[in-house]
Amino acid sequence: MQERKFDKNQLIGFGLMLVLFFGYYMLTKPTEEEIQAQKAKQELAAKQQAKAEEGSSSTAIVDDTEIALAQDSLSEKVSLQTYTLENDKLLLEFTNRGAQLSKVQLKEYNAYDDVSEDHEKPLYIIDGDNAQFGLKLNDNQGRQIDLSKRNFEVREEGNSIIFTTRENGGVIQYTYTLSGDHDLDFNIKSQGFNKISADQDAQLYFNLQALSQEKGKAWEQRTTDIHFSLNDFSKDDYTTKEYTSDSDDKIDWVGFKQQFFTTIFEKEEGLKNVRLNVITPEETDTIHSKYFEFSAPLANKGELNENYTWRFLPLEFNTLKAYDKEYEEIIPFGWGIFGWINEWIILPTFRFMAGWGLQYGWVIALLTIFIKLITSPIMYKQYKQSAMMRVLKPDMDELSKKYPDKDDAMKKQQEVMALYRSAGVNPLAGCLPALLQIPIFYALFNFFPNIIDLRGESFLWADDLTAYDSILELGFNIPFYGAHISLFALLYVITMVIYFRTSGNMMNTPTQEGMPDMRFIMYLMPIMFIFFLNSYASGLSWYYFVSNALNIGLVFVIKNWMIDDKKIHQKIEANKAKPKKKKKKSKWAARLDEAMRQAQEQQEAAKKAKKK
Repeated sequence: MQERKFDKNQLIGFGLMLVLFFGYYMLTKPTEEEIQAQKAKQELAAKQQAKAEEGSSSTAIVDDTEIALAQDSLSEKVSLQTYTLENDKLLLEFTNRGAQLSKVQLKEYNAYDDVSEDHEKPLYIIDGDNAQFGLKLNDNQGRQIDLSKRNFEVREEGNSIIFTTRENGGVIQYTYTLSGDHDLDFNIKSQGFNKISADQDAQLYFNLQALSQEKGKAWEQRTTDIHFSLNDFSKDDYTTKEYTSDSDDKIDWVGFKQQFFTTIFEKEEGLKNVRLNVITPEETDTIHSKYFEFSAPLANKGELNENYTWRFLPLEFNTLKAYDKEYEEIIPFGWGIFGWINEWIILPTFRFMAGWGLQYGWVIALLTIFIKLITSPIMYKQYKQSAMMRVLKPDMDELSKKYPDKDDAMKKQQEVMALYRSAGVNPLAGCLPALLQIPIFYALFNFFPNIIDLRGESFLWADDLTAYDSILELGFNIPFYGAHISLFALLYVITMVIYFRTSGNMMNTPTQEGMPDMRFIMYLMPIMFIFFLNSYASGLSWYYFVSNALNIGLVFVIKNWMIDDKKIHQKIEANKAKPKKKKKKSKWAARLDEAMRQAQEQQEAAKKAKKK
């Protein structure tokens, strides 16, 4: 069989044919401009024919002569354009794709940056694709239309930008107007809406992936949620998960809250059937703090003409309060009396002292001294009662020897109460002063991490008093503690231990049967606090440290100059020696005595039955 040889000439021939075919294709191929022109020509002819069949040309909301209808709003070929509105506080950027807000910058503030040397970068609420806003509806053919995917026609008029889209002879228009320092008015208007859709419940929606702005990301995430006001500001509430308003409720405004900033969306007449959702991102997402979802039906009443307002606000108390719409309730100063103390006492005092031009760390120290001066009479009364209880310890020990059996516990308790009355000691008087200090303690616990005045303010080694301070990065994470060491938290815990040791002898009250060992609790607390405060606001840890240092000084003064155990003992003995006047018992005391008497009778009966 003859061997078949490879023919190079055939290969060359095939190659030349391919080159000729490719060359012919490239030479005869229409350009992109020719394709777009032909497409536009066909679409213009189709729309003109549709108008002719309708018999009349509807009045357009925008000038049709300036913007040729040859551009299809759904076309992917239209180039992306950006438009800007700006004042001293805000920089807003919009795109023609979906008439979206593509950028919102608060110009007076910076976000925390892990990378840069000064740890600062521009603060954006919206930047790129972390937010999406739009209107979803079903057209007359049953297809779903999402206007955020459309390319809009655009006109700029002074402080306003007007976006327009068309469908089947109908027109929908968005108008954005920068109307205040932090306010953006927003209007949705239609013409011939029935040509586009008969949908009675078109959905207005807003999705926001909140950008992380702070150094203390764990605390920022914890304080990021959605706030809203109900029924003409009659109630303020918040949600950290999915929420749907009742059909009878009217939502006055919705605030998408971050630690120090909020994006508020509101409608003058209120919003009905609002659905909200807050989603915590995966741990791998270090860019965002939370994901927000909002939707509300936009009722079709023939034509659309709806007015809304966006507000991009720092959580500064006076700025929020000036709107007179309960926006200040977004700041988590605490509920009830705790919020009242922060609003009417702590905040005015803090800002008055800040006006002296001191560093904020020293302002916190002065505020601590001010609070200690207010609470010092309470502390003195608490220590005095503790000293009186300590002086009574020998008498309490004698009663314990007299009634060693558990069966005699009721008799022992009656004699203990009689001893207290004869000595003029109220065992609850030492607890009540401590309880009175709890509202102040809790109020300040909420104040320092949430007051925007401290945001970004440095003091000593702390670079932000609203975030944790760090003297050493560990390079690894300790569960419930973190990957750093906070010196302010460490100093607070050390002074707490010193304070317990210093005040321990003063507050060594008699140990009651069944009561926990307070020494164990005293030494357990520092361990708990070192884990808790390590990633908390350094301003709060600094306040606690200064407070403990002052407490140690007060204990020293009270112990050495204000309280004398011998004098207290003499006073107690004098009270015992005084003839007792019969006083009419209060109803509560009478009930307590009666209950103890009945319990003693039952105990005696049980003893007799046991002997039989």
